[in-house]
This record gives sequence, C-alpha cells and structure tokens, in this order.
Amino acid sequence: MDQITAQRYLYYFIRNKKDEQSLVAFEQWVYEHDELEEIFGEKEYFELISRNYKDKYAFDETEKQIRRMIHFGPFEQERIILKLDDLLTNEDETEQLETLEILYDDYCDGYTFLRYIALTYITTSDEYKEILKEESLENQSYMDSIRKEAVRLLGFLRSKEILIDEEHEYYDYRAEKDRIEIHSIDEMFGAQ
Repeated sequence: MDQITAQRYLYYFIRNKKDEQSLVAFEQWVYEHDELEEIFGEKEYFELISRNYKDKYAFDETEKQIRRMIHFGPFEQERIILKLDDLLTNEDETEQLETLEILYDDYCDGYTFLRYIALTYITTSDEYKEILKEESLENQSYMDSIRKEAVRLLGFLRSKEILIDEEHEYYDYRAEKDRIEIHSIDEMFGAQ
C-alpha cells in the first residue's frame, strides 16, 4: 500500500462516519497493514494499533488523530469531482436525487460554487421528486440544466481553478465572469 492509498482509506473512513461495524473493520485494517508504520511514522502507528476500538470515544479519538495525519483537501476535491461525474453518468433516478442531496449538504457546509445545483434540488418539492423517480423523460428534462452546470464546474475543478484546500474550504481562482453562480444566479435559473 502506498501513502496516497492509505490516506484515501483514512479520509473515507472519517467521511463515512462511525458505526460499530466500521470501527471493527478499521481496527482490522490497521492490524493487516503494518506498512502504515513506515507511511505515517512509529508514533502515529503505535497510537492506531494500541487504541481500544471498543471504547465509546474510540471513533472521536481516531478522527482527531486522522485529521492531524492527513490533509483532506485533495480527497475532498476528488470526492466532489466523483459526485459531479456521477450526475453525468448514473442513469438511476433515485441515486441521482441522492447525489443531489449530498451536493446540497456540501453547498450548505461551505462549497458555495455548488449553489445552482443545490438551489435547484432544494426548491424541488418532495412530490415532484417522487415523479422524477418514476418518469424517466421528466427526470431527463429536470437533470439537463443540472448536468450542464456539473460539466461547467468539473472543468474548473479539474483545471484547479476551484481548488479545495481543506474540508469545506476552497480557493476560487476563476475569473469573475465565470463565477456566475455567485453574481448571476437569476440568469442561470432563467436560462433553463
């Protein structure tokens, strides 16, 4: 296992939150990968392998340790890119709506570049969401403008004009005219 793979595993472990099963699986993963000592150093590795994962505070202690061991920015960038790509490739209507909900939460947590997608999702009634799950043509029409925005954002994320530095914090290197979700949201909604 290389350093990036190990860091990615730790990132997703924290990102996916805790339950007893994930903590048990994490403990097993730590024991199976003694190369973690070389990757993260003796002190961090010893702390990981000596932790009592049955303790009620084990997840919190592990999360604190992981947050000081790895930089979340690149993995957040990767995750957002994967979510936007999923909007372009996944044809399952229910999963599309689940992805939109995740992106809405990310917008609320600080990724304001997701404004158009988030506002489109949150202003969609629950009744209409049920229709979207059942009627493919209606869903395609609904997703057209969202996909267009996903493509636009993916260009900026891949070129690092939007660069996620920390969890829910990013640098925006785009030209002012490209930040249309900030200054021209009415035009974006009108252009549907």
